[in-house]
Amino acid sequence: MKKVFSLLITAFIAVASFAKPDFTIPQIEKYANADECRKDNDIALKTANFYLDAELPADIYESRLATKYMLIWVKASDEILFALDSKRGPYLQCKDKDISIQLMAAYLAGSIIFCLENKQKDHNFDMHYFALSKMMTYYEKNRSITGSDKEMDKLLKEFKSSKFKAKEEKKFK
Repeated sequence: MKKVFSLLITAFIAVASFAKPDFTIPQIEKYANADECRKDNDIALKTANFYLDAELPADIYESRLATKYMLIWVKASDEILFALDSKRGPYLQCKDKDISIQLMAAYLAGSIIFCLENKQKDHNFDMHYFALSKMMTYYEKNRSITGSDKEMDKLLKEFKSSKFKAKEEKKFK
């Protein structure tokens, strides 16, 4: 009986660890206009949260769909003004471009969450720091799977210091 119970528990854990999103990530090429895009704000928010919470490598396919959808949503949306440059996005300097793309998607997901939850579309310091925090958490959680990057490891160490936020804030002045 104990063996059967243990086997059932193990099977349940295995199935639960491969959980897929509880919604359908749209597989569209573009939105006709901002009004059509706005109708899917709730899906954009769910997609961004899913991306950040996805268990890799099990959810890699859905994570790629999420990345594509977030890019399409941001391009069409009038709910967010998204701007990046190398000073504000040091993760763009990753030596490993695969990691860079994943971190960019994590930063984008954080920006989407902040913009929709706070009804703020300007890419200001608060949005940047929130998105950066989400991205750093994503990196730390997944680097054993995605691989690590020297620049990101250095940034993660700085991020955990008490002076990091003030240093980042100077970039917005």
